[in-house]
Amino acid sequence: MPQVMRPIAVLLSLAALAPATASAVSFQLGHRPEIGSIRAPQTATAGQPIPITVNAKQDGNSDCGMLVTFGDGKDRQFKMNGSDGKFPITIEHTYQKDGRYTVRASGRVITTNKECKGSASAVIQVGAPKKAAKPK
Repeated sequence: MPQVMRPIAVLLSLAALAPATASAVSFQLGHRPEIGSIRAPQTATAGQPIPITVNAKQDGNSDCGMLVTFGDGKDRQFKMNGSDGKFPITIEHTYQKDGRYTVRASGRVITTNKECKGSASAVIQVGAPKKAAKPK
């Protein structure tokens, strides 16, 4: 009888040493950064690139996804603390037409990256502002 129990005891011991399977793909260690503010010029010239800097309100050590919309129908996604760098991040963007544009940065799930926390926005006037119509 002891010979039969010994292999079972060895198998149970090996099972205890084997790594447990878990859904670690969706689990992230650490804290995700929080988007804090956008620094951009208040005025710009159409056709000229301008720097737009997104700052973190709170740094984090986890990767996260961020979407920046420029208000002219264009946007860009970033994997922060990953392949696209860390906060603060400076982006160049060129507006093709005069107008008033709102730049927004917000969290977005990108592949396996959870969204960055928070959001921020800034307004940029490209070209001369439109004059208000005079009352008749």
